[in-house]
Amino acid sequence: MSGLFDTLSVIILLTSFVLVANKRIKSYIKTFRIQSAFIALAAGIMGIQSITSEGRIDVLVVCFVIVVLKVIYIPKLLNRTYSGVEYKVEKDFILNIPILVLICCGLVVFTHFCIASIDGISQGYNDLQIINSVSVVMIGLFFMISRKKAIGQIIGFLVLENGIFITAMFATDGMPFIVDMGIFIDMLTAVMIMGIMVYQISDKFDTINIDKLNKLKG
Repeated sequence: MSGLFDTLSVIILLTSFVLVANKRIKSYIKTFRIQSAFIALAAGIMGIQSITSEGRIDVLVVCFVIVVLKVIYIPKLLNRTYSGVEYKVEKDFILNIPILVLICCGLVVFTHFCIASIDGISQGYNDLQIINSVSVVMIGLFFMISRKKAIGQIIGFLVLENGIFITAMFATDGMPFIVDMGIFIDMLTAVMIMGIMVYQISDKFDTINIDKLNKLKG
């Protein structure tokens, strides 16, 4: 079963690379939805394992919550937010796409050497899973700082949260249910607040490019 989780962790990492290589906001949202679906699949498999071996259903409930929030509700919310602001053709990324992808490859290599140097992890069966999951965290953070539009940065935040979630899930075979619910509530609240901010930025500056906020500097 660990081989299946290794494969899923690789696929989830690859969706992060696809996200970085995308140029359009609708593609960002679609890629996030696909990544979340694979995370839900991993949680579902782990939930079935928990039911058969320990009689726990909380991980399976978490899988259901991921599907409802990250695969269905949040992408719809982001699409509605994006359709509610004026569309302008603007370059959304700071560096060219090939350079961004190469930097992400460097982040994966950096994560590998950092994780391998930690005693107790490099000898574990989930070594590859942890490396790939932490790499998703790094790429999500990098995606946030490499995009100019506010919605792109919201997607980066969500990918960052995805990475943190799967890192904890692979490392602990499923976190306590109350911890998962607290994370989801915080994430949903943050997304709703950032969605409101996107409307405000669009209303004040007629664009969602945050470079316009530099005008506020004293």
